[in-house]
Order: sequence, then C-alpha cells, then structure tokens
Amino acid sequence: MKNVKKINKFDIAIILIIIAIIVIDQVSKIIVQNVGNIIIEQNTYSTSSTDSNSAIMYIVTNLIIIVIIARFMLSQNQFIDKILKVFLSFIIAGGISNLIDRIARGYVLEWINISGIEWLPMFNIADIFVLIGWILVVGKFTYFTAKELRQKFEK
Repeated sequence: MKNVKKINKFDIAIILIIIAIIVIDQVSKIIVQNVGNIIIEQNTYSTSSTDSNSAIMYIVTNLIIIVIIARFMLSQNQFIDKILKVFLSFIIAGGISNLIDRIARGYVLEWINISGIEWLPMFNIADIFVLIGWILVVGKFTYFTAKELRQKFEK
C-alpha cells in the first residue's frame, strides 16, 4: 500500500492563504472594472514579447513556474520551514490569480499606479504578492547561505 501523506493544519492554512490572495485580487479587479473613475491598464503581453504567441507563452511559463514551486513545496515539505512555505505561497497565489486573468479575460488587469513615479509600471494586488514573495524567498536563501558560510569559516 502506498504511503498516504496527511495534510496538517499548517498545510491547510497555506491553501487558505493562497485562496484568500486569489479572491482578494480577483474581487479588487472586479470592483475596479465597475468603478468608472479608476484608470486601468490591460496588460495583454508578457514583458518580454509582443507577438500573438506571447499570451500562450506567458500562460505556459506561468504554469511551469507554479508547478515547479508547488512540486518543490510538496516534495521538500519536511525540510523547508513554515515561513518559507508562506513566502512561496505568495508567489503561487499571485501567479494563479494573474493566470486566471490571462485565461478568462485575455489580459491581466493592472490598476495600481503610484503617482509621481513615472518609471514604475501599473500593477495589481497579485503582482504585489509575487514581488514580496520573491524578495522574501531571496532574502531567506541569502540569510541561510550567509549563516552556512559563517559556520563553515568559523570551524
């Protein structure tokens, strides 16, 4: 008989975090679309290309990244700490929400614009979670690597 993995309370919390972020982002986009005085941008292309195949490539690329992160979380579940799981769940949730946009609408709805910062593109709540997630993951790995190097050189 195959080993059946039990889902613990923290894993359920991670799933709920992902669902909550997706719902918050999608609801915010619906509200913004129905309010007439908010400027929105329809991001129809990935940032790297502008041809007709870019939407398909964007979808495929996002699916690959989401699957890799989810697979990592599942396969390394007993080795990664809870905080890293939370950070990775931010990336997955933001990626899924923008993927929903790309598939359902044909574009990602961007609506947050920081006034006075012209070089900063418009973005949405999902983008914020993806960015925060990646920054925190990189920070976590940097801290871990520095700690390991410190221990190695102290010996």
